[in-house]
Amino acid sequence: QSIPRPARTQPSLSWIDDKAEVKRRFQAKGFPVPKGAVARSEAEALRLFHSLPRPLIVKPRSGSGGRHTTVHITTEAELMRAYQNAALLSRAVVVETELSGPVFRATLIATKLVAVLRRDPPSVVGDGRSTLRALVEEENKHPLRRGPIFAEIQIDAPSAKRELAAQGFTAESILERGARAFFHFKVNWGVGGISYDATDVVHPDNRKLFEDIGTFLGDDIIGIDFMISDIAASWRSSDQCGVIECNSLPLIGNHHFPYSGSPVDVAGAVWDMIFPQTKKRPMP
Repeated sequence: QSIPRPARTQPSLSWIDDKAEVKRRFQAKGFPVPKGAVARSEAEALRLFHSLPRPLIVKPRSGSGGRHTTVHITTEAELMRAYQNAALLSRAVVVETELSGPVFRATLIATKLVAVLRRDPPSVVGDGRSTLRALVEEENKHPLRRGPIFAEIQIDAPSAKRELAAQGFTAESILERGARAFFHFKVNWGVGGISYDATDVVHPDNRKLFEDIGTFLGDDIIGIDFMISDIAASWRSSDQCGVIECNSLPLIGNHHFPYSGSPVDVAGAVWDMIFPQTKKRPMP
């Protein structure tokens, strides 16, 4: 149920999926990460709350899929609820400044960047006359949202109502032409998120950053989740970007089945790494 791995292992495998340890080590190395730290008590969480730019995001130290994660935190009361929620899954809780923008999944095989996928939360763009409900109904007609990969946007789900409320919208709001409304903070396919291949437009500085991270981790198969408003612009020119987590068993199928754009054969790159003797050779 997971991708094959070479027999050899690296020390980084013991902490690559630990969000707190990744943050600590990457900060020391100079790799960009969101401002924040780990809290092991409500008092520590409050100290971080008053020292960081808001809004904040609170998440457990371990786990994936955004479970027990709370976003858009601007008050002490919201922080306490978020901390208690995350602490149900992990005694150590990450409190950090919330970044904005899409999540880019960079997949490295043998420390080399193979593919970058832009992953967006479920959203629609206004036309100046249609309600959000009508726009969602139209978007849900897209044939790829019939499964088995991409799901329909659930505008009446409690999570969608909360996300819309945070933006000052309801399902009956009419967006200005070109304005965008989001229905979840997650980019997961199951909540209506979509993806675009962005491999060919990655800025050289960002490509080097990903491969420097791959060399630092030293592992053969790595997924890096990186937030930045524009992957075609250098991370050095943005103070609102950073690595939000790393994955030792990245879901490479994401790259084979983008919502739009060309698929990238990441599985082939894994195969060639593990079985180099089978690489295609030019005909004589």
